[in-house]
Amino acid sequence: MHHQNDKTMKSLTPIIAIAFLAIGLNLNAQVTAPEPVSGKALTKDYIIQNLVYPQSDLEQGHSGKVVVAFHVDAQGDASRYEAKSSFSEAAVPMALHLVKTILWKPALISGIPSDYDYEYEVDFNAKSYKRHWKRHQRLEAPLTLEADTSYIIYEYKQLNEVAKPYFADGGNMVKYISNNMKFPPEAKEREIQGTVRLSFVVETDGSVSNIVVVNSVGGGCDNEAVRLLQETIWIPAEKDGKYVRSTNLQDITFSIGARNFQDGNSY
Repeated sequence: MHHQNDKTMKSLTPIIAIAFLAIGLNLNAQVTAPEPVSGKALTKDYIIQNLVYPQSDLEQGHSGKVVVAFHVDAQGDASRYEAKSSFSEAAVPMALHLVKTILWKPALISGIPSDYDYEYEVDFNAKSYKRHWKRHQRLEAPLTLEADTSYIIYEYKQLNEVAKPYFADGGNMVKYISNNMKFPPEAKEREIQGTVRLSFVVETDGSVSNIVVVNSVGGGCDNEAVRLLQETIWIPAEKDGKYVRSTNLQDITFSIGARNFQDGNSY
């Protein structure tokens, strides 16, 4: 009987070792949660700039969070959105809408893109909201069509020439950049110049989301290019008689020119 138990234990030893090895691998796996393609800070800015507060909650000073749960697959595609909790039912549709417009990098488990259930908090702070809109102007595009609600994003090249998105302020992006650029002090001092290329999505309301620096210049130029783009409003792309989401690229050139850094002008 004693020999029988020894044989049983010996046969079980490899199985136990494999089980412990599997547990060890799982515990030691490095997990990186999904991240917005434009980064956490820019995504937060986007939420702040495009949040519409429920009027009743704003008047009563109600503040809180809406927690949106969803699934991000190994390709970065998000689905199965639901409001897991909310301080106000009236705030749920806006929170869901904003989170649905965010593009994601997939989770990494031991460096491998993987499926992941994730949550994102949309903060509704009545005092901060009122303070922000006292200092800023909410930009609105002169829109005439109904918005597509599928959240499908069309590539710029997929659209007919007349249906592509364009800058709303007279279509003159060059003039806007020239009039509003603040040449970064670090770039002036180090005589850095070049072209920052940004990719982004034009939303169905004309706002800009998911900004990514494709070509970096440095010296503060990247941040200034992003700021300039954040403060623009666009006429969205059109497809089948509706406004649709679409990708776009924008080049913003920082040129030193005559190198007259003391006159306070943009360069």
